[in-house]
Amino acid sequence: MDFETLSLLENEGILSIRLNRPDKRNAITPQMLAELEQCFTGVAAKDSIRAVVISGEGKSFCAGIDLFELGRIAGNSSQDFRRSLRKFQRAFSEIEYLEKTVIAAIHGGAIGAGFEMALACDIRIASQEATFTMPEVSIGIIPDLGGNQRLPRIVGVGRAKELILTGKTITALDAERIGLVNKVVPLEELQNTARTWAEEIISNGPLAVGLAKRNIDASFGLSASEGLESVGIIQSSLISSYDFQEGVKARVEKRKANFKKK
Repeated sequence: MDFETLSLLENEGILSIRLNRPDKRNAITPQMLAELEQCFTGVAAKDSIRAVVISGEGKSFCAGIDLFELGRIAGNSSQDFRRSLRKFQRAFSEIEYLEKTVIAAIHGGAIGAGFEMALACDIRIASQEATFTMPEVSIGIIPDLGGNQRLPRIVGVGRAKELILTGKTITALDAERIGLVNKVVPLEELQNTARTWAEEIISNGPLAVGLAKRNIDASFGLSASEGLESVGIIQSSLISSYDFQEGVKARVEKRKANFKKK
């Protein structure tokens, strides 16, 4: 897969995706969103890729939507804008729905839509100098690529309203304190840490990892009893899978499981 706004490197089951507009602090354009959607659709169908790490080239993770592009889109009718927005939202939904783990390795600023992209990922690791801002209200709009939906699920309604309604900037350490970020590390350790976490995850059963991720995400819209029923359905499938058989056999034989079917 070749893209203009993304650079890709696949290595031993882990795909590294770098947002590649460093001169614009990786500001998001319609082209980047289209390429992200295409990329993650391809990743979903590629068995050799077991996990994804997203980061940004240059000095920032992502500066949000390119305001020039936003102004151009906003010039359309309300109906046309909503149609375009639904198309843009699909890119981050592909990240969230992927049945493989996606880790955001964040340095510099994660601003607006860049922040929302990180929220669509499963795990967020940040460098010590990273900052997070959801500034949409300061220019008279609201987060529209999933921030209003995903942020409350991660940090709680009160914290989400604080960040969204004030548009304030918080540090990586504050983000870790409220549960937004899983781990904060020195900048020089960011990529290695993200890869180490990815390697740990892909050593586990791929079916179990993917379905556990989706069940956690889907359970927010279910009652406790509905959630338990959905777990039962998933588990009844996993219990007869090759992954489970190999996992148990490896545990008995005291060796590392090989989840790749021969």
